Amino acid sequence: MAPPPIFRTQDELLEEIFFRLTTAADLASASAACAPFRRLITDHGFLRRYRALHPPPLIGVLDNGTLVPAQPPHPSAVAARAFAGFDFSCKSFLPTKSGRAWLQLDFLDGRALLAGVLESDPAAMVLNRHQLLFSDIAVCDPVHRRYVLLPAVPCELTALVPKHDLLHLEAFLAPGDDEEDPLSFRVMCLAQRRSNRVLLVSSSSLGGQWHSFTFDQHQGGLFGRQLVHGYFCWYSPFPKKLLLLDIHSIELSAVSLPPELRESYGFVIVEAAQGMLGMLTIVDGGDNEDGRALLKYSIPRNNQWHLEKFILLPVEHMYMLGVAGGYALLATDCTTPSQGKRRFFSVDVKTLQVELFGEGSLGGELYSGFPPSLCAPTI
Repeated sequence: MAPPPIFRTQDELLEEIFFRLTTAADLASASAACAPFRRLITDHGFLRRYRALHPPPLIGVLDNGTLVPAQPPHPSAVAARAFAGFDFSCKSFLPTKSGRAWLQLDFLDGRALLAGVLESDPAAMVLNRHQLLFSDIAVCDPVHRRYVLLPAVPCELTALVPKHDLLHLEAFLAPGDDEEDPLSFRVMCLAQRRSNRVLLVSSSSLGGQWHSFTFDQHQGGLFGRQLVHGYFCWYSPFPKKLLLLDIHSIELSAVSLPPELRESYGFVIVEAAQGMLGMLTIVDGGDNEDGRALLKYSIPRNNQWHLEKFILLPVEHMYMLGVAGGYALLATDCTTPSQGKRRFFSVDVKTLQVELFGEGSLGGELYSGFPPSLCAPTI
């Protein structure tokens, strides 16, 4: 039996006690108890270690900068209450230009990624993704109302992605290359050309300067980006593969998917034990007496996906919104007639327990985080 740890200071003993608080609500209560507790709990180093033990919970769904929060009796509802009325759009503190507006592209680890677009035609950026390479790009911390503008993409890098050869371009946030620095982040732009793929990366640890990576292999379109165990994952329907980008080595690999998969919104990849991948798939409930859909959990072994468990879902038609904060979030495929809202259900990726999460509109990015009082600056 290992001897008990020896604590050299009172602060070390308190930190060990705080590490045993498993919910954000309990940690927030401890932080509010007195100034010395708050000093320890809001320290960057403590929060980094706490996040490693207890990842921030799923708080809600972002819909055009407004949070649709978890609602009671869901376990995340208490933490979500702290964000009531909070504005995640970042537009109130970003610089303005005549005739320009800000379009949110991504949200990750408490940061938002936005691009400058024409105020008269914000949808133009969606239709003409090539324009993103020449737009103002901002990374924001909506809780602390901070932002940084990235340097322009150099001409020699934009030349790698000619407009006539571009099939799709996706910009997104990525964890920083310095895991010990809580202010470190990266912005990635993955361009799908007819002949290859080009990845442009801006790293905060390098002053935001851009550099490029080229991948010769080319497959079909990519959908449903997720971050799992240090890999960005995309669904590629032609051929049916899961494309993986290692965020440390910046190398691409592929994993075969079950042939019965049809759409990217019908499944999500989750973190399984021992660094493995898991898959949650919605299965039509046409064969059930009550017609309710099923949720299938599978893991890969010997290059094949093996079924581990079936879970009966509460309603007939559902689709996947994404994964964040230890939960997969599902939405109903029909609205509540009286309110015109969809119902959201969460699935705990460890226990596979299904719970009602709340009601809202179509939704967008999932937001996971600690209450504002426990959020250290990310920029």
